[in-house]
Parts: sequence; C-alpha cells; structure tokens
Amino acid sequence: MTQPTDHQHIRTTIARFLDGETSVAEEKELYDFFRLTDIPADLKQYQPMFNWYASLGQSHESNAEAANEAPSSVSRVRLLQLRPWQWTGIAAMVTLLLSVGFIFHSPSIPEEYLAYKGSYIIRDGKKITDLRIVVPEIMRTQQLVNESLGEIDMTLQTADSAFDDAVLSNEDLSDPMVKDLILSTLEYR
Repeated sequence: MTQPTDHQHIRTTIARFLDGETSVAEEKELYDFFRLTDIPADLKQYQPMFNWYASLGQSHESNAEAANEAPSSVSRVRLLQLRPWQWTGIAAMVTLLLSVGFIFHSPSIPEEYLAYKGSYIIRDGKKITDLRIVVPEIMRTQQLVNESLGEIDMTLQTADSAFDDAVLSNEDLSDPMVKDLILSTLEYR
C-alpha cells in the first residue's frame, strides 16, 4: 500500500485508471487508498466511486468463496413427491394453457386471404410470406395490371375505329354488294 504522503502517485494512478490502463494490482492499491480516512480534499470526489468498485470485488470474492465451500452448506431444492395421476393433471393443465395461448395469440388472417396461401413477395432481398403483407401487394399489382389492360384496350379500340374509317373512306360504297362485303369483313376481325 502507498504511503499517505505519496499522493502524486495516487493522482497518476487515478488518471491511468480513468484511461483504462491500470493493472489489477494498481486498482487494488487505489481501493485500499480510498478506504483510508486521511484523503486529500481534491481526491475526496473519487472516494465513492472507488469504494463502489471495491465493493464489487468483495461481492465477487464472497461468491467465489461460497462456490468453494463444502456442498453440505449449499441449500438444496426439494421437489414434491407427486403421484402419477397428479403428474397427469399437471400435464393436462399445461397442454390446455398452451392450446388456449396459441388460439388467442395466433394472428388472425382474413378468410379471403387463405386462397393465396403459399404466395410470397421479395422486398429488399427478403422473402415475405406473411399473407397480411402479401395479399394487399397482390391486390395492388392486379389493380395496376387491370388499369394497364384497360388503357391498352382503349388504344386498340381507337386504332380499330381509325382503321375502319380509313378503309371506308377510300372505298366506293355505292355498290351494295361491295358495301356489305367490306362491312362484314371489318366486323369479323
């Protein structure tokens, strides 16, 4: 242990302790120093901290000593002797509690989502199989496809009308047979 007059050494060791550079022996030296009653006023602020650290070491040492004691002093756990029918009752209660827990804890999935069982999506490189996330995504994608198909259908109808108008405007429809032939051809496309 240090001499009470060697306070500069203690200050240096405290600085090293706060920087995490002390050895176990140096830390023990600090703990012993701060147990003294004659501590300089500027070092008193560290006393509670080092006393706390010292108490941690003491509880660790007392736990190690307790582990090394004879097994006769260790308290033992005593299990109750139960009859087979009591164990059966306990097993039935545990099963019942687990079943009820799973029923009430299991997330409910709407019945219309069950048709999509086994479906999944990949988002950010992760496979997602939770139907509560997958089905709305499928519905959104179907809506986008339906909108795109509707736009394509409108474009094709417009193009078809333009084609019919172009064909009819270039032909002489005064002859009823030619007119019927052209109109019947345009209808069957």
